[in-house]
Amino acid sequence: MRRLSRNSVLLVVVCLGFMALAWAASASAADSTLDQVLKRGKLIVAIGLGAPPYGMYDANKQPTGFDVDLAKLIAQELKVEIEWVDTSATNRIPYLLTNKADLVIATFGCTPERAKQVAFTKPYLAFNMVLLGWKKDQGIKSYKDLKGKTLAVTRGTTQDIAITKLAPEAKIVRYEDDPVTMLAFDQKKADVMVTAEFLALKKLKENKDMEIKGHVSRSWAAIGVRRGDPDWVQWLNTFMDWHGGQGKFAEMFEKWTGLEMPPALPTY
Repeated sequence: MRRLSRNSVLLVVVCLGFMALAWAASASAADSTLDQVLKRGKLIVAIGLGAPPYGMYDANKQPTGFDVDLAKLIAQELKVEIEWVDTSATNRIPYLLTNKADLVIATFGCTPERAKQVAFTKPYLAFNMVLLGWKKDQGIKSYKDLKGKTLAVTRGTTQDIAITKLAPEAKIVRYEDDPVTMLAFDQKKADVMVTAEFLALKKLKENKDMEIKGHVSRSWAAIGVRRGDPDWVQWLNTFMDWHGGQGKFAEMFEKWTGLEMPPALPTY
């Protein structure tokens, strides 16, 4: 048998390399969550149902809220059914990494640290996070005055991350969801709590003894998905541009909060 020349061997190796890359790209596309959802006919959504008005149960024990409406809109565009998976702030990432959900919609703040583990779409919602306190505590003007003070916050949230860095000498008490955090504050188990500005404004109308003690941070909520799935992220971002650009998210925000939505995209 005639021995192959060095150039022929190199050509074979290069061809095999291109074939392997093409196969990998094809396999990756075929394995996209987008294709799986369409084939299955069902979208599995991890949703935070302990964070009204974004996610909660209605009188008939059915999911409702801003994030629920967003998930339903996605399923409508995909022409598939929805399966709900109730989640909390602490298990949003684990549910993605263990394939218990196709995506997470749970006021999921996109941060550089979280993006090491999961991928995010473009933001669909922005929050101003503030300190809510009591008028009688005039010694508290901002997070700089929290040394030795008891602070309530929902565990694993972006406000938890922010206030832990800003007020390391505060006595931070973490609760598992927003209603429990708010209840603890209402019962005066904490001097202050960190919450979304529009929720704080709502509480001020209900209780004249409360006041906002200053700004903490700004957070942007996005849809969380598994890393390494560009087709799924691209479809979701196209969905975001299409509906967000036509004012749908702002309309939903006003429906659930009664307020005008802050700009969803960060500005520099």
